[in-house]
Amino acid sequence: MAPVTEFVLATIKPDADLPSLYTTFATLKSQPGSQRVRAATLHEDAQQLRLFVDWDAVSDQHAFRASAAYSSFISAIAPSLAGGPTTVLHAELAPHPPTVLNNTNDGGKTGVAEVLFTYFTPSADPTKNLATAQTLVSGLSGAGFAGIRGESAVGWTVERDVDYKGEKTRVLVVLIGWESVEAHRAARATEAYGKIVKEFQGAAEGLRGFDISHVSTKTL
Repeated sequence: MAPVTEFVLATIKPDADLPSLYTTFATLKSQPGSQRVRAATLHEDAQQLRLFVDWDAVSDQHAFRASAAYSSFISAIAPSLAGGPTTVLHAELAPHPPTVLNNTNDGGKTGVAEVLFTYFTPSADPTKNLATAQTLVSGLSGAGFAGIRGESAVGWTVERDVDYKGEKTRVLVVLIGWESVEAHRAARATEAYGKIVKEFQGAAEGLRGFDISHVSTKTL
């Protein structure tokens, strides 16, 4: 099976003890098949927590969820969660591991990772749309925008039933490295950036929508 990166999207309480949460997350490193554990809160909203775990295969993460250790892990983090839905996705990213997520303390060259989730109808052509997303990344990387770092990763989620506004979708994940959030915002304000994005939207088949966020992860 292919390696995957697990994405956990959760909301934490305003008074959550982030260092303690990160200490608990770090225990995932001891699980069979776990390669690397990273965490961050969104630049856009400090209560939005993101956990990224690289696994040898999605079956390793499933085995962990079936173990007693998982129950202990959930019990440890539950008091910090604000309630509401927690989303868990697994993406087969290329390249793997996604070094674009090595941001604040792991010797990476990317200060901020743009996390772009593009939502597609599950029946959409995965090969064609993956190639379209790769063209998007290469177009942005080659356009000479100030602050783009040249690191990226792209891949489909294993899941084909991800809720997007009440509709089941499959997510094509695109990660792009930037020097800062401000650098990305400045690029987005240009005509050249808009042209590249419109070309992607025009070529993508079955695209239902997208959302963008930014993280500066800590490797635990």
